Parts: sequence; C-alpha cells; structure tokens
Amino acid sequence: MARPEVPDTSALLEAVRRPDRWPGLQRSLQSGRVWLSSVVLAELYAGTRSPEEGLLLDRIVAAMQRVERVLTPSNGDWARAGRLIARRTRLQGRLRPRDHLADVLILVSAARLNGVVVTANLRHFEAWARLATAAGLDVAVRSSAEGE
Repeated sequence: MARPEVPDTSALLEAVRRPDRWPGLQRSLQSGRVWLSSVVLAELYAGTRSPEEGLLLDRIVAAMQRVERVLTPSNGDWARAGRLIARRTRLQGRLRPRDHLADVLILVSAARLNGVVVTANLRHFEAWARLATAAGLDVAVRSSAEGE
C-alpha cells in the first residue's frame, strides 16, 4: 500500500502560482492519499502575492478540511522536532533552529502517518529523514519532480 503523501511548501508553491494547475492540484489533494500540513499552509499564506492566491488557499484548506486531511503537529511532534534539531546540532555543529523548524515539523508530522514528504528540496529533507529514521521514526522523502 502506498504511503500517505505530505507535500512541503516547495512542492505546492508552483501549483498554487500557476492557475492552469489549480484543478489538478485540487484533485490530487482530495484523493485521500495526500495530507496538507498546517505548517505548509502557514508558509503558503505568508508568501501570497495576490488576493487571488489567498482565495485559492482558502478553497484548498476548505476542501482538505472536508476530507479530513489537514495534518497539524501535535505536542509530541513539536518535542520530537526539537530533539532532532538538537541531535543534528550535536552531530554536525552549529545551526539556526529557526531555519529548520518548519521543515522538521513537516517531516515529524508525516512520520506520524508513516508518510512520505514530497519536496523540491530533496537533499535538505533527506538529511533530516536519515536522522529521523535513526531516531525510530518511519518517514520517507521523494522529489516532487517524480510525480510529474
């Protein structure tokens, strides 16, 4: 059985910004296999460039809520994300947690579903996924280009 998919911001951004892709995006999100991270929603709303993009996001959120596929980090996810960031800092040296927190929250939330994070930033997420897997989480990553 295929893993649930959790697209990150980079995977959704182009589709959101290209109106010709909106119907396909909505079908994909409503398929039941795709979950929309509330972390990704915050990043997408923060980056809207027009009222139309904001309205599209409103429609996407409403559609995903109807099929109960909005994934929000739990208290445990926040704690696991903090522990993973601390571990990577110990292993690889200094890093700024705020630069990684959103991505690690997406990854840890996806692990709760035994899911796969779909991203255009594959190398970045692979490093975090290796660390998460070593910590006992069941999560994978794949390139958003693979689905095209």
